[in-house]
Amino acid sequence: MKIKHLGSGIVLFEDLLDQATLDAIDLNLIYSQSSEVLIEKEDGRNFLHNGHEILREEDLHNIPTRFMEKIETIPYFETLNDAVYSALVEYCKLFPVAVECVTNYAGAHFIRYTEGCEMGPHSDGSLPYEDGTVTPKSFATLGNTITASVMLNDEFTGGSVYFPTWDIEVTPKPGSALMYPSNYIGAHEVKQVTSGIRWAYLGFFCHGDRSLTTNEPFEHHVARYAWAEKLKIEVDKEFPSALNALQKKVM
Repeated sequence: MKIKHLGSGIVLFEDLLDQATLDAIDLNLIYSQSSEVLIEKEDGRNFLHNGHEILREEDLHNIPTRFMEKIETIPYFETLNDAVYSALVEYCKLFPVAVECVTNYAGAHFIRYTEGCEMGPHSDGSLPYEDGTVTPKSFATLGNTITASVMLNDEFTGGSVYFPTWDIEVTPKPGSALMYPSNYIGAHEVKQVTSGIRWAYLGFFCHGDRSLTTNEPFEHHVARYAWAEKLKIEVDKEFPSALNALQKKVM
């Protein structure tokens, strides 16, 4: 694994997955063992699964498809999670204070971009709100700290990840991953796929209490605490002190 800090907390992990692991990933299993997350209709308006509205009808044809249901049954699901965790440890060695803002891993899913699909500039930490209020429609992104994205194939053209604020553009090769801040600092877009199909695996490291959600795994506080403490121990093995100095050095 080669680690490249591209700037502003955007880190590329090249060869996070070795070739043997990549060869064992059968993307067709996603179709057979999961199902597409559908666009939700409400009073003639279109919404994503996380509550954000799709304002233009023409954009419905350009939105990537997400697969979230029953993905834990896919044979390589845990392999991907283990790889992402190993990248998280290295990320927190670059940014040690980040470990204080990670107590959970949530929202894991596969995402497919077919020809013509793209994603405009956005952050992975914004909440959708009820019309004319500050009442959240969904807590799906609450507390997101670090986004992890693993590229699973290269049978496509286009589809680069672009961070417009920092003018950073990257197309990770298969088996490589990007990690970056989930908030506005890491605002990004995925350029249009001009041919082929682009597959990636996404997940979010987060913190805070999501008991307002209906997702029971977020309620397992004892297990989450043990997981968070394990992460701190692994990072502290290498950097037991001087966190602020290290943070300043990286920035």
